[in-house]
Amino acid sequence: MDKSAPRRALAAGFSSNRRLYLWYGALLVVIAVIIVRLFYLQVVRHEHYQEAAYADQLKQYTIPADRGIIEAHQGGKVVPLVLNQKLYTLYADPTLVKNTDQAAQKIALITHGDANHYTDLMKTKNTRYVVLGKRISEQQYGQITALKLPGVGLQAQDYRTYPEGSLTSQLLGFVNDEGKGNYGVEQALNKQLSGTPGLLKAITDANGVPLAASRDNVQIDPKPGDNVVLTVNLAMQKELENYLQQDLKKAKSSSGSALIMDPNTGAVLAMANWPTYDPSQYYNVSDASLFTNAAVSSPLEVGSIMKVLTTSAALDLGVINKDTTYYDPAHWTIDGHDVHNVEIDGGPGERSIAQFLNLSLNTGATWLLMQ
Repeated sequence: MDKSAPRRALAAGFSSNRRLYLWYGALLVVIAVIIVRLFYLQVVRHEHYQEAAYADQLKQYTIPADRGIIEAHQGGKVVPLVLNQKLYTLYADPTLVKNTDQAAQKIALITHGDANHYTDLMKTKNTRYVVLGKRISEQQYGQITALKLPGVGLQAQDYRTYPEGSLTSQLLGFVNDEGKGNYGVEQALNKQLSGTPGLLKAITDANGVPLAASRDNVQIDPKPGDNVVLTVNLAMQKELENYLQQDLKKAKSSSGSALIMDPNTGAVLAMANWPTYDPSQYYNVSDASLFTNAAVSSPLEVGSIMKVLTTSAALDLGVINKDTTYYDPAHWTIDGHDVHNVEIDGGPGERSIAQFLNLSLNTGATWLLMQ
């Protein structure tokens, strides 16, 4: 019997236990390293990684404010000239759209658009947002939503609508697709009409869709824009536009402007221009000069209408009355300048104020100014 066998067995057992202790120690070290690392990540660096995650998931959205409406007078009440209408913008995320040809065909059947154009847009590279169409109606919104097309969505947007059509178009102006007023009252009072947008900070899902139920959402309610009541009288405005259009045809003139004011307050009761345009379809206008309110932005030499204004001033000051007469010399020399009449005036003689206006006498206007 080998007497050294027990010693070899004892040595082997000791060596095996030693390796076991080494592995056990190494495992404890690894576990300790993991615990320390987790403590560092989850406790020490918690805020840093939370902010990094929020940078990808926390999105900030602007909530548009309702734009104020514009009103005018009709009879004894106030009626709207401009209202808001909710329509929709149709968009797609090309990275999420499946079977673009089929999706484009389905959308085109509803919007009556070009399916090939939709296909090209939904195949756009390196983008997650393309606009397929604007001014989608409420009915079309329901039909498209019912299709449940992946990657295709609709976003509500307020557009201006005009119950009176093209009436007062140059006075009102229009609002572009970005919600900014252009020309007329819409531009002049854009800040007042626009209101103050709200703010929504929302945690989103993987597709960027806000999780409305998230407790981390922060929302500031939008403040609607102010309503504006113009001094315009709609009945006068309609009549003035009709008369202007008819008289321009008689005069064989291509354009013109007219204005009615309250002589006691200076309030504008009607302001018309021709030609005009439909502000609800401003994007179809090819001649930008149609947007201009010529009544206030295209000054003309006053001409003989100044004689009516001069007479009004003289009546107002009390230096003449309706029965006043004067001697008209048919010629004046003022500071070395000759003043005479353009048309035949019958020569020097006694004239009434009515005759002066009917004959449009420059010498009569000069006499009035002297008074």
